[in-house]
Amino acid sequence: MKGEKEKEFLQFQVQRKVVSLYKSFLFILANLKAQGYDIDEDMYQRCRKRVLDQGNDTIREIEDYLNNFDIRLK
Repeated sequence: MKGEKEKEFLQFQVQRKVVSLYKSFLFILANLKAQGYDIDEDMYQRCRKRVLDQGNDTIREIEDYLNNFDIRLK
């Protein structure tokens, strides 16, 4: 199918950047906990799950949008 390799490349790049972004959020959360902010383990795990869920949902949504396009790179 024409443009399939380009679409796969774009999906990979978007996924890579979104994962990088939510890893940054997880590092920030872990740093806050380590610095003694009032974050108990239960709250930490809930926030961590929320970040991961939102990141994964974002990747799925973008991939769904990309399926509506024919993509060609120069």
